Formats: sequence, C-alpha cells, structure tokens
Amino acid sequence: MLEPTPMLLAAFSLGLALLPLLFFLRRWGWLLIGWNECILQPIHNLLMGDSKEQRILRHVLQHAVAGDPQSVLETIDAYCSQKEWAMNVGDKKGQFLDAVVQEQQPSVLLELGAYCGYSAVRMARLLPPGARLLTIEINPDYAAITQRMLDFAGLQDRVTVVLGASQDIIPQLKKKYDVDTLDVVFLDHWKDRYLPDTLLLEVQLP
Repeated sequence: MLEPTPMLLAAFSLGLALLPLLFFLRRWGWLLIGWNECILQPIHNLLMGDSKEQRILRHVLQHAVAGDPQSVLETIDAYCSQKEWAMNVGDKKGQFLDAVVQEQQPSVLLELGAYCGYSAVRMARLLPPGARLLTIEINPDYAAITQRMLDFAGLQDRVTVVLGASQDIIPQLKKKYDVDTLDVVFLDHWKDRYLPDTLLLEVQLP
C-alpha cells in the first residue's frame, strides 16, 4: 500500500479547507452581487453624484477612440474588470456572440435588454451591409446611454434603440418598425421575461 506523501496530504487538506468556501460562493454568490448592487452601489452613486452606467459612458468618451467599435468594447471591458463590475456580456462570452452573428449574417437582429450598449456595439460592428439591429430597453437612462455609446462608436445608422417594455414593443414590431421576420434574437433582459417574450415573438412574427 502506497504511503501518502506530505504534498498529497497538504493538497487534500487544502481541498477540504476550501470546500466550505466553494459552498458559500455557490450558495451566496448571487446574494453578494445583490448586496453590492442594491446596497453598496446606491451609496457609492450618492457619494459620486452619478450612476455606474454614467461613469462607464464617461470613461468610454474619455479613453476610447471615436468611430472605433472595438476600442469602445475594450474600454468598457477594462473599466468593468479594473474599476466597477457591471452586467455586460464581456469579452469571453462576447466571442460566442460574435460567432453567432458572423455565422448567421442576420439581416434583422433583435436584442431584448440594451443596458449600456455593450452587446449592441458588439453585434452591430459585425452586421453585413444593409442589416439592422433593434435593441429594446425599458430603462430610459440606460436607453440614452446606449444611444450615446452607439453614436460614439459610429454605429448609429445600424441600430435603432427602442424605449419601452418588451411585451409592449414586440406587438408593434411589424407595423411600427417594419419587421416581417427576425434572423437572430438575443435575450439579455429580465430572466422571467425570456419564455413569455419568446412565445410572444412566435405569435407576432411566425
């Protein structure tokens, strides 16, 4: 029978010691995010006199290259990794998004949930000529920031920012926004709206 080496015993002991931490992070990770977003972030915003989203936009306007979508994305990624966490797609998951857009080459793309415009910039920069993206955002402050972000990136002609609730806008897509069919839909809003909005899209744009 092999005798356990001191290094093996140390690794085993470290693994046992980390189990409670891993359990805590798995169970309470979302609670920590909620604490940060609902308690700490509003206090920070009050002290700073603006919102995190406004700070992200200001950082982009100051440090990114106007008319360069890739520079805008990299600047947002840097800010969110070095200064303040934000619920952006980010570069790693963004690469999967890039692959879908490049593979599908959509003529009409719909995004539900714009936030600060990161994913809209990411998708719009890869759209083929003549294609368009509609992004629906319920929060007027976020919609305004998204529009500024798209204008700065030079993508305003490819993207229409629509202010309103998804369940209200989807029935208007055909008549008001001249959408007969959708090639790609990116769901990035409230999770409890994923299924209802998908079903609504199937009814409105069969």
